[in-house]
Amino acid sequence: MPVPSHCPNAACPSHTNPPVGWFRRFGWYRTLAHGRVQRFRCRSCGRTCSTQTESMHYYAKRHLPLRALARSLLEGASQREIAQHFRVSPMTIQSAMVRLGRQAIATQVILLSYIEPRGRLVFDGLRSFITSQDYPCDLTTLVDATGETILAITHGVFLRGGQMTLKQHLRVEAKQDSWRIPEGTLDGSMSQIWQELWRYLDFDRIRPALVDTDQHPAYRRIVHRSPVYKYLRSRRLMKHRTTSSTAPRTMDNPLFPVNYVDRLIRHRLREHTRETIAFARHSAMQMYRMWVFAWDLNTRRPWRVKKPDQGVHSEQGTVCTTGRRALRRINREFFQRRVDIVGRTVPESLQEAWRGSAVTPPIRWKKGQNGTTVTLPAYAARDLIRGWL
Repeated sequence: MPVPSHCPNAACPSHTNPPVGWFRRFGWYRTLAHGRVQRFRCRSCGRTCSTQTESMHYYAKRHLPLRALARSLLEGASQREIAQHFRVSPMTIQSAMVRLGRQAIATQVILLSYIEPRGRLVFDGLRSFITSQDYPCDLTTLVDATGETILAITHGVFLRGGQMTLKQHLRVEAKQDSWRIPEGTLDGSMSQIWQELWRYLDFDRIRPALVDTDQHPAYRRIVHRSPVYKYLRSRRLMKHRTTSSTAPRTMDNPLFPVNYVDRLIRHRLREHTRETIAFARHSAMQMYRMWVFAWDLNTRRPWRVKKPDQGVHSEQGTVCTTGRRALRRINREFFQRRVDIVGRTVPESLQEAWRGSAVTPPIRWKKGQNGTTVTLPAYAARDLIRGWL
């Protein structure tokens, strides 16, 4: 179990900058889930903590093998399959996936704090669905064009369109009577990507920064109404290029980096496989699983299968040498200690994913259910607040 790295008391001097020897041992206690647990006491304020305080299993009622759970998820197993394998309830697995998702988001915060400006970025939406095919959703992904590193992911739900039978029309109308998607949800998720990509671009008068998208009308509408883009384009510091989504998805396609990421998502996450029956039931859980995938791709998967000696995706010129060492240190304790994001800038999209605030249609709409929410534990809220200290 990890020894705490700081005092849990936010008002204590040892909370943000703990000195060497800030605590002393203070007995122990025993639990059914974790056995004997060592306690500690802060020398400055007297606040007590334990080896569970910063553990990934904090407040967990069962000590699950998180490494094996993450491996099963990334190998294409659904949560129900994982629950059957480990002989626990699906809700127990869901709780573990929430912990892994927040841990992956915290790792992404550390990665972004060490990122170097890029000359070209690509973003596009992965089409999936949530609760049923009556509610498609776009997972808009921002990718570095050089190392195919995922930089941001947003979630937007919209209503089913296209040709439908009379029965399908009646069902969609009945669902709208029960619950309506908040106006501007999809455009808001796309706009959020556009508002956050500025921090990742390298603006150079000799070679303007380039952002590639497909020809979706919403992208053009969002991009060209941006005053920042108008200013940068007038100074020849930035260019927006569009490519048809029907163009061959080869390496010569400007959208190849994001197409490559989308293909891996389809291949490795069961809920996004074509014609799947393991559909997602909650947008927040969908985002937690997506960030577990992004953590694995960015910091653990080889940049190319045939070139494993060239490092992982985040090492392809995306993060500096100090950042690479920090990410490797985090990965060594990824399944034991919660990542500390003190003093790090947390983008708005990551804050929303951490809180689980993505819009989710109701599953039991026939019974009058008008939406679902994810409860954020107090310790998880404190972990997020440390990013602002």
